Amino acid sequence: MTSSGAEAAPAGIGSDRTADPEPAVRPARPLLGALAWCAAGAVALMSSAPLSDNSFLTHLATGRLLQEQGLPSSNPFLFTGGDFPVPSWWFSGALAVAEDLGGGAGIRLLVLAVGAALGAVLVALARPERRDVAARTSLLAVLVPVALVIVTLSPFTTPRPHLAGFLLLATALVLWRDDRSAWWMVPVFATWVNVHGTWLYGLVVLALLAGCASIEARRLVRVWPVVTAAAGVLLGGLLYPERLRLVVLPFEQLGDERAREAISAYQEWAPAGFAHPLTWAVVFLGVAAVVALARCRRWPSAVAAVLLVGLGLSAGRLLPVAAISLLPWAAATFAGTGPGLGSRRIAVPVRVAGIALLLVAVVAALRGPAYDLSRYPVAAVDWLEQRGLVADPGVRVVSHVDVGNYLVWRYGTDAHAFADDRPSVDAMLDHRSLDQARSDWAQVLERVDPDVVVFRQDKPLVPLLDGSGSWPRAATIDGFAVYCAPRVRDRCV
Repeated sequence: MTSSGAEAAPAGIGSDRTADPEPAVRPARPLLGALAWCAAGAVALMSSAPLSDNSFLTHLATGRLLQEQGLPSSNPFLFTGGDFPVPSWWFSGALAVAEDLGGGAGIRLLVLAVGAALGAVLVALARPERRDVAARTSLLAVLVPVALVIVTLSPFTTPRPHLAGFLLLATALVLWRDDRSAWWMVPVFATWVNVHGTWLYGLVVLALLAGCASIEARRLVRVWPVVTAAAGVLLGGLLYPERLRLVVLPFEQLGDERAREAISAYQEWAPAGFAHPLTWAVVFLGVAAVVALARCRRWPSAVAAVLLVGLGLSAGRLLPVAAISLLPWAAATFAGTGPGLGSRRIAVPVRVAGIALLLVAVVAALRGPAYDLSRYPVAAVDWLEQRGLVADPGVRVVSHVDVGNYLVWRYGTDAHAFADDRPSVDAMLDHRSLDQARSDWAQVLERVDPDVVVFRQDKPLVPLLDGSGSWPRAATIDGFAVYCAPRVRDRCV
C-alpha cells in the first residue's frame, strides 16, 4: 500500500489507496473464514454465562418499562428521582423482547449472538483491505492481534449494551478500512446512538483516522465517511423521543463539574493504569501498531496509535475501544510472518472447532438456571418483603448500586430504590459517600432519611453503622447487613 511520502505501507485503517489497481486474481484464504468461526465461537462462549451483571438488571427493567409504559421522562425506579435519559434504549428493548420470547435463555441467546458477530468481525478487521487482494497476510497476523483483543474483551462480554457498541465500532472500522460506500456509516451510527454511548468514541476514532490519512496524503481524503457518520448520529438523535437528547447528553455531562465528579465515582471509569491486567494487551497492540506504521514512515498514524493507547488507559471501560481500533495496524506488523492462510487442509478442522464452540455456547445458554443471583441479597430482600419494608412507596431503602439494580429488576417501578445504574448526579455523589464511607456519610444518611439500610458486610460503611449507636443491626442474612430506623424497628423482628 502506498501513500504520499511513504512506500509499502501496511494494510490497515487510515490509508489512502484510491489509485491502486486491483489485481485480477484474488488469493484463496480459506483459513481466514475458519478463524472467523473460531473467534465467533470463542466470544459467544464467553458471552453465554448465566445472567448476573448488575447493570444488565437495570437495562432489562428499563426494557420491560418501555414495553409497558413507553419511555419515562424521569427515573421511576428511584425515590431520589432525577432525569432519566436512556442512551441504550434500543438494547434494553431488545432484552425485553428476548425475555418475552424465551425467558432468561432467550436473553442469553441474544447476547451470545451479538458476541459471535463481534468475534467474526474482529477477524474481518485483521485481514488486508478489500482492495489489497494480493497483499501478504499470515496466520499470526490474524491470530495474535485478534486473540489479544478477545482477551481485552473478556470482562466485557456481559449482557450490557456496550457489547453491541463494540460490534458497531468494529463494523464501522471494517467499512472504513475497506473504503466501502460512506453511506453505510449512516445506519451504523444511527443505530449506535440508540444502543450505547460509545458512539462518541467511534466518531472520534473515525475523525482521527481521516485526519491522519489526509496529512499523509497531503490532501483531504476519506472525509466523506466522517461526514456521513455525523449525519447518522444526528439521525439517530432524532429517533429518540426527546429529540437529540442522546447527542447532547455526553457534552452536558462533560461540561458539568458535578456530573464529571459523579461519573468518576464509577469504578469502571477509573484510569486503567499499568496494574490493570488488560492494560498490557492494549500496550502490546499499540507497540505492534507503531512498529507497522513506522516501517512505512506513517508518523501521523503512529501518533494516533499512541493516542489510542492513551485513550484505553484513561478508563478501564475504554480498553476494548482502544484494542479494537488498534487491531488492523497491529495485524499489519505480522503480515507475511509465519504460515499463510491458504491451507484448506488446516481450515477444515479449524472451522469445525469454531462451529463446535458455537454449539457448546448455545447449549450452555439453554441449559441450567438462566440467572446467577448469588451476589445479590435475595434472602435479605425476601426477609424485608415479609415485613413490608421493601417495594413500598412509604419505605426508603438505601443500599449500594448492586442492590439497587437488583431491586429495580425484581420490583420495577415499585422498587423505590436509592440508586441504580442511572441515578441523578446528587444521588450518585451521595452513594459514593456511603459506598466509600467518606467523612460525610452520617450527614448523607440524615439528609436521605432512609427507613432501611442494606449493605454487603465487606463494605466499609458497615463497621461505622455498627459503632454509631444510631443504627443497631436488625439482621445479617447471607453476607448482607440489614439496619432499620427507629420508626420501623418494631417490624424488624
